[in-house]
Amino acid sequence: MMNEPKALKEIHNIREKIFEETKNMTPAGRAKYANAQAQIIIKEYNLKIEYENK
Repeated sequence: MMNEPKALKEIHNIREKIFEETKNMTPAGRAKYANAQAQIIIKEYNLKIEYENK
């Protein structure tokens, strides 16, 4: 196996986790998941981003 930097390994682990959480979701379910995660980040970092919930 290739020796990869620690940060890159962490990114791969995060992507694998997200894939496992969303692999059986419909596109609409995946969109809801992404919107929920975005809302968490917006609140956590007090971002001034307007969000329209459709």
